[in-house]
Amino acid sequence: EYGKQWYQRRVRAGVSGVYLVLYLITELLHANNSHALELTPANVFTGSVWQLFTAGFTENYLFCVVINVALLALSNRFLEPVWGTMEYIKFICVINTATYSLNLVIYFVGYIALREESFLYAPFCGGHGLAAGILVGLKQLIPDHVMIRAVPAMRVRHLPLGSFLMAVLMMLMRVSGLRYLTVVIGGLASSWIYLRYFQVRDTGRGDFSDALSLASFFPESAQPHVIKYSTAVSSVVDGMLQKRHASKTVDLSTFSTNVNIIADPVSERRRQIALQALNERLQKSEDVDWPSSDSEPEGESNPEPQTPEKVV
Repeated sequence: EYGKQWYQRRVRAGVSGVYLVLYLITELLHANNSHALELTPANVFTGSVWQLFTAGFTENYLFCVVINVALLALSNRFLEPVWGTMEYIKFICVINTATYSLNLVIYFVGYIALREESFLYAPFCGGHGLAAGILVGLKQLIPDHVMIRAVPAMRVRHLPLGSFLMAVLMMLMRVSGLRYLTVVIGGLASSWIYLRYFQVRDTGRGDFSDALSLASFFPESAQPHVIKYSTAVSSVVDGMLQKRHASKTVDLSTFSTNVNIIADPVSERRRQIALQALNERLQKSEDVDWPSSDSEPEGESNPEPQTPEKVV
């Protein structure tokens, strides 16, 4: 157990060190009026492909580095023990690169449609896309975990939508710009697509459970409407990918030996959390001092039977 915790700390320190080192390098580059590590779409088309990877680890402000490191520490505590170290690192790299690849497409199409040169030549960066993607990962693993005990209705499954609404609000208040919103959207979308269809798990590839369905990201009142319009598309995509993944699996029924089936760690984690919550509720109900059926209400007592008086 100690060795496992030590290894988790090493992974957390390594990823946090990448953020800090790239932040210092970015400050030195800014002093020379250079944005070599940030994503500039025009530069990617001319050969600076590494910006798709480095942009997600690059920050312009130190407090953003602190926030990213804190969120990475939280994700390392919950996600890395279940996914494994290599899958955890792979998730970080894939989501960072996919987020800015999606934004590259968005701003290239925006430039073609609007002829706005800033879409191609304005550099931008930040780890908020990865942060949004981590929230999707936490939603997959611990969707019903209560964030604040004083507000039990606020659960982990609400965080992805909350991050999107916060980005919209910050843009409307002019605290951040359009690029902050599109990076958050890119992080949410790329994380959901990866976890839903491509993440390798013990039970196969992808997570097709209801806990990670598209409708689960919306409020409960809007979910029926989302299901109405998304079921047709999602059923086709889910069916194609499930059939593709199933064709690559081995038919275990042809073997006569007994095979121990390994439970999916994500589903096992959800089951353990549900059982823990159920045990806590049962324990609370047992601690209540219920009145026994033999006890009598206060102020009431069975009167002693009176013997009738003798008539002389």
